Amino acid sequence: MDAVPLLLSFLALSIVSMDLALAIVWTRRARYTWSWALIAFAASLLGAVVVFALDQYAYLAFTGTARRILHYIWEGLMVADSAFILVLLMFAINWIIARPMSTPEKVGAFIMGGLYLGVSVVWIITSIAVFSILEYVIWTLAVVYCVLLLLHERRNIADASVRYACFTLIIISLAMLPVVVLAIIFPSIRRMSIPVVCLAYTIAALVFLFTALSHQEKNGKREQPDFSFETISAKFHITEREFEVIRLIRTGLTNKEIAAELSISVNTVNNHIANIFTKTEVRSRIDLLNLLQEASW
Repeated sequence: MDAVPLLLSFLALSIVSMDLALAIVWTRRARYTWSWALIAFAASLLGAVVVFALDQYAYLAFTGTARRILHYIWEGLMVADSAFILVLLMFAINWIIARPMSTPEKVGAFIMGGLYLGVSVVWIITSIAVFSILEYVIWTLAVVYCVLLLLHERRNIADASVRYACFTLIIISLAMLPVVVLAIIFPSIRRMSIPVVCLAYTIAALVFLFTALSHQEKNGKREQPDFSFETISAKFHITEREFEVIRLIRTGLTNKEIAAELSISVNTVNNHIANIFTKTEVRSRIDLLNLLQEASW
């Protein structure tokens, strides 16, 4: 049984490697500016799985002081990587569904990551069981936030492949909930739960990426419909500058990033977006993206 976590981590390693390769290919073809987050997530997850595998190998191959030293090294690296993944996940979910995060949400994401890091360091140093449980609780809260957000925004996700990926993430998260609960109750299965959860999410990511790439091939490697200034201007009386703002909104840029791209102030971008919302009679970015998706430009 001691070798099972190592074997599962090898399996997860092979799948997440495919995830990373497909994410790179998809990013080169996709027009979404947030697609880099998928590469960062896959690369970070790959690093966590590698470090976990090394820790499990050290547990089996060494004894005494050597095992403890190697455990502290690999565990420390995995904790730092996991804290980064936790924060990235909360940001990436909002980027993917084109929902701007509020300042309290951003602060909360960093607080969650810092809290996880602190609790994990204390667990490594003291080996007090309650801190190991808190690790799982913090990660569970982050996943619950993502699932609730996706459930709340599910009707506002215009892109079919993104909608499919979000539903898959919800299903996987709900399916993994019993595993996490059992890991909290029974310390003996915690080592095995980590590669199992990684496997579940990496397989989901693999399915999404394969589907997204297939969709691109069938649609001439274009996931978003083209639209012209002449058409949208005639329909909504959009100015040329407002059209540029809309084009950048479709690529997933934030207001600050749009301002930098167009060399204008953030306040000017806010004014342009307010005018666009008024002319198109929408109330949010998501409503605007849905309108663009449904229209035949």
